[in-house]
This record gives sequence, C-alpha cells and structure tokens, in this order.
Amino acid sequence: MIEVIHYQNKATEKLLEASISKYYDEVRELLPGLPKTVKIYFGDYGIIPESGVGGYAYSHDTITISIDPDFKDKKKQLKDIRPTIFHEAFHLYQNYTGESGPFTAIENAIYEGVATVFEREYCGIWQPYGNYRETPEDSLKQWLQDLQQLSLKDFQNTYSEWKFYHSKLKERWIVYKVGTWITDQVLEKHKLKILDLSDKTATEVLKLYDQ
Repeated sequence: MIEVIHYQNKATEKLLEASISKYYDEVRELLPGLPKTVKIYFGDYGIIPESGVGGYAYSHDTITISIDPDFKDKKKQLKDIRPTIFHEAFHLYQNYTGESGPFTAIENAIYEGVATVFEREYCGIWQPYGNYRETPEDSLKQWLQDLQQLSLKDFQNTYSEWKFYHSKLKERWIVYKVGTWITDQVLEKHKLKILDLSDKTATEVLKLYDQ
C-alpha cells in the first residue's frame, strides 16, 4: 500500500499510483519486514536517461520516485517503474536511506549492488547502471581498491563522480557496477540467493567476498 505525499506532475503520476502500490505489495511478500504502507514522494531528480525513471530511498518509510513526463517510450518507462520500486524497497529494508547515512564509498557500493541484483533477479532486467559484463575484471578490482581507500569526507566530496559519472575515468556508475559485481561473486562463491543477503550489512557482505 502507498501514500502519496507529494506530486511533481500530478497528471502523469496519478495514473501510475495503482501500479506502484501493486509493485510495493509484491516486494513486501518477499520482504515482510517492510512498512505496510510506504510514502511516495514524486520528485524530478535522479532520472536515468535510458528509462525516464529515478528513485531514492529517502527514509525508513519514504521512497522518492521521479518520472520524466516527456520520456517518449512510455511502455519502457512503465516497465522500469517496477524494478525501481524493488530496488528502493530493498534499500528501505536494509536501512540504507538518506536519513540513516552517511555511508562510506564501499558501503554505498555494496548496498547499491545487492539492491541492483535483487531487482534483476525478481524483475528480470539488467539495468545499465549494474551491467558490468563488458567491464574488464582488472578495472573492477582497481575501482574496488579505489573505493576502499576513499575516506568518508573524500567520498562525500566526489559522490556524484563515483556514483554517476567519473569525468577523469570517463566511466558511469562505478559504485553500482562494483557493488553488483561483488554481490554476484558472493552469491556464486557461497551458493546463496539474493534474499540470503537481505539481513546482512555491507561489512558482512564484503567479508563474504573476502573469504
């Protein structure tokens, strides 16, 4: 169940409420510890150009969803709302939200990675931000080291570069790709399912990667 607390473009967003509520209820069946009712704040930031949708886990019971009203492929946009809800709800479940931070660079990578794998496994979509399949493993390992060496302050100062676009490296979504790659490594190595990681902290997931 959802409770809309803010509209950005009501004419567009009102039509999506029933679908969003349905998708959230589907996630709660997998993660029953989630709040029965989640607040939805429709915003206009963080929109992914490839899908026309953006999401942000604002607090323990609030998800921000951004919908580009001018995105041309409405069918694709609607399809991408479901994995966005799954991704952000996973963040809520793990208490990885705007109100519960700050988080280090490597913590960001792990929490984004497990949420990306969760949406991929249950929505059947490889999101571009988590698709590391054409990235050389040496690059992923180097980025992992880079993220681990960043202090919290340095990461906060370069947050957008590492999460969205690193102009020097000319790479998008480094945090997401590294985290998704680590998560897949952990699942394969330890014969686990993504739900097995839902109650683990980033530190615990990283420890499994190192084992």
